[in-house]
Amino acid sequence: MKPHFLLLAFLFAAQCLAQSGGPPTDTLDFTGRLSAIAPQNIFRDPGYYVWCGTGIRGEDGKYYLFYSRWKAGSEGRAPGDETLFKDMAGWIKYCEIAVAVSDAPTGPYQSLGAVLRGTGNPARWDQFNAHNPHVKRFNGRVYLYFIATRPVEHPTRWMTYANGQRIGVASASSVRDLIAGRFTRSAEPLIAPDNKNNFARAVNPGVTQGRDGRYLMMFKAVSAPTGGHMSHWVATADKPDGPFSLIGPALTEARFNAEDPYFWYDRARDRYYAIVKDMSRKERVLSPQWGALALVTSEKGWGDWQLAAHPLVSLREYTDTAGQKHSLGNLERPQLLFDDAGNPICLLAAASKPDRSTPTFNVQFAIHSNAPRENSGRPAKRK
Repeated sequence: MKPHFLLLAFLFAAQCLAQSGGPPTDTLDFTGRLSAIAPQNIFRDPGYYVWCGTGIRGEDGKYYLFYSRWKAGSEGRAPGDETLFKDMAGWIKYCEIAVAVSDAPTGPYQSLGAVLRGTGNPARWDQFNAHNPHVKRFNGRVYLYFIATRPVEHPTRWMTYANGQRIGVASASSVRDLIAGRFTRSAEPLIAPDNKNNFARAVNPGVTQGRDGRYLMMFKAVSAPTGGHMSHWVATADKPDGPFSLIGPALTEARFNAEDPYFWYDRARDRYYAIVKDMSRKERVLSPQWGALALVTSEKGWGDWQLAAHPLVSLREYTDTAGQKHSLGNLERPQLLFDDAGNPICLLAAASKPDRSTPTFNVQFAIHSNAPRENSGRPAKRK
């Protein structure tokens, strides 16, 4: 089947699925709203792989992009790591979180350098790596959620690092203080796999303040002790920096195999949304293309997640300002920026060339407004 007809078939099936169970408040639609990409909307850091990318507006009115980066090739690798952790594979041990600044949410961004690394302490959960940044502001304080790893026992060396990954947070009184290193770093992980419902690792944090004022975190784990598919769960806490306790499932079925959730509570619609990367190699339930960005939704925030009424956010591509389409090897780690009224104004995503070679980059799509205006993403007041 040709890609055009596959897309039409998927959209028709998705609409039928959503209409069968989707309440009328599920009206969020990104269709046709992502801008064309100009050179200034692509951020690269020479000599580094660039990944992730999460944004926040600073106290100075500028926009700050916290992103993952690690050296290309084998530069900076310890003896014995030159092959296993070379190039793209270097992220799992050698990644750090850096920050860039721009006058506009869509760039151009200029790097200011690294802000967070692994501690190097073998007694701590965050011995190696700082990856998956997710920055939020709650009650005037800034929280940078991230993942790190300490090796665990496993017969495969790569998996000793992969299965040691956990989620933590660095919090500061302002963006300025966070960049300057004046932050408090969690001494223990905020969440770890419970080895009953979810296994191996806890990664891809997405945190929002829910309708009751409490904080919800969506994260990714593995569905079985020896592997399986990717599964998503939701944990809750009274404070943004935890402790978090598991409350229930999100996307746990194999047909919803996905990763990288950007998770938020939409006040205007009084429901929850997440943008995820479709990782299914067989079933086209979330999107018409492997690696595309899809929209899922929930009324409760856990246990009732389903495909949104308008599920496709973006195929694995972008269109430039001359109208030419560019296929991508990856388009993932989606993150949103909102304006003061709570309307989504920018989608940030990690991207790569079709062959997934260096340099990888972050791309910033402006989100065109539509009527009625969105009023999502604003934190709920405690009742």
